[in-house]
Amino acid sequence: MTENLGDNSRPGEPSKALTEFVEGQAPGARYVLSVCTGSWILAALGLLDGRRATTNKLLFNEIKRTTSPAIQWVAKARWVVDGKFWTSSGVTAGQDMGLEFLKTVAGSEFGTAAKNVMEFRATSADDDEFADIYNLS
Repeated sequence: MTENLGDNSRPGEPSKALTEFVEGQAPGARYVLSVCTGSWILAALGLLDGRRATTNKLLFNEIKRTTSPAIQWVAKARWVVDGKFWTSSGVTAGQDMGLEFLKTVAGSEFGTAAKNVMEFRATSADDDEFADIYNLS
């Protein structure tokens, strides 16, 4: 089931300042992370060509349709890692991805300690009920 969320359900055109920043920083960055429809910006800039990625489930088909066919969009995933690019589906999936990223860069023990301090119940990358809700799997 999907809902009509009105005109606010689609991201606006990213500002020139944002796209110039991403274009300037991404090539030399050790990691590039995006949350929700942020992957749409990365895709529009050609940064996800030849890579696996995911994005917001409500807009998944539209994003897939309007971006390069060279991107392998993964429907059933809370987040996807492909090289230095980390993409998450929705906003809370970004929290899960962020914790996994923290474990990757700071170590599992530190990541687990941070999770426990926040009293955060993490979800794995492939535990994605929203792909089913939006009939994507």
